[in-house]
Amino acid sequence: MPLSTLFSAPNLDDDQIIQVVSGLRPCRRGGLRLESQQLGNKTIIHNYGHGGSGITLSLGTAIAAADLVTDKKPVAILGAGVIGLTTARELAKRGCQVTIYAKDSGHDTVSAIAGALWLPVGIDIDHPQIGTEKLNHLLNLSHNALQNLDPNRYGIEPITVYEPAYAQSNDHYFDNGTIPTPTPIDRLPFPGPPRTGRSFDSLFIHTPRYLDAILDDLNQLGVQIINQEFTHLDQLEALDEPTLINCLALGSLTLFNDTAMYPARGILVHLKAQDLGYAIHDGFKFIFPRDTALILGGCFDENVWDELPDEQIAKEIIAHHRRFFGLS
Repeated sequence: MPLSTLFSAPNLDDDQIIQVVSGLRPCRRGGLRLESQQLGNKTIIHNYGHGGSGITLSLGTAIAAADLVTDKKPVAILGAGVIGLTTARELAKRGCQVTIYAKDSGHDTVSAIAGALWLPVGIDIDHPQIGTEKLNHLLNLSHNALQNLDPNRYGIEPITVYEPAYAQSNDHYFDNGTIPTPTPIDRLPFPGPPRTGRSFDSLFIHTPRYLDAILDDLNQLGVQIINQEFTHLDQLEALDEPTLINCLALGSLTLFNDTAMYPARGILVHLKAQDLGYAIHDGFKFIFPRDTALILGGCFDENVWDELPDEQIAKEIIAHHRRFFGLS
């Protein structure tokens, strides 16, 4: 491929770096928990365990969780990350009176750190057949709902993603009907060492705009967000609402003793925004062109609870991407 046909490399110089951020993905061995249980006189509907697919799955699991609500009595949402917010939005649109209870909300949660490329990554499938079928159903629900949103207001755009051939890939990324099968490429169209690879088209969600739009929807729908942290089940019994939807993610480990939950730390480097027109995906090493920053990932550090950014890992992330483009 002639050099003139290659994309330009992004500017990865030190003077482009804005900040290093870190967050804990809420992963669950055995996959999503999306089910109802009785706790005294309360009905608890669980909606958590999304791993690295929170924004990808948010609208679909919101619909599925709302379908488990059997009446129009007031509903309490526990947690105000993207899963809690979208679940509250879905229920309020159906005419329910909804109140969100959360320690942190929206931009103050780990959801604000997400990339977020439409791709079901970092999520366990609980059974080779049943798990895949359930996950694919939720992905299609979510994808259809996402496509019905105003793309400019919610920050949704189509994007072409490039992967080197050595990148880890999983069948469930592409067997769900939402993403076309990748196209093999003899030579990735970037400066740097010649490499074979593949490309596929997906959706990219600009997280700040997505969260802003969801929060604005909740405000218009009359959903109240109350600052409250839950450390004991007795606190849930004291709530007025008869139906509670648990979207506490990693908080479910302590509050509901769900020992299947575990964190997977991700570290991201934010550079000044650059309109690349493409994304790079190499497992958890990626480049995503958010409109507020160029996002460089990353890592998937299982069972690491430290949320402080690790400067050494950040340096390794930058060095990795510079090597990819032959910049060092």
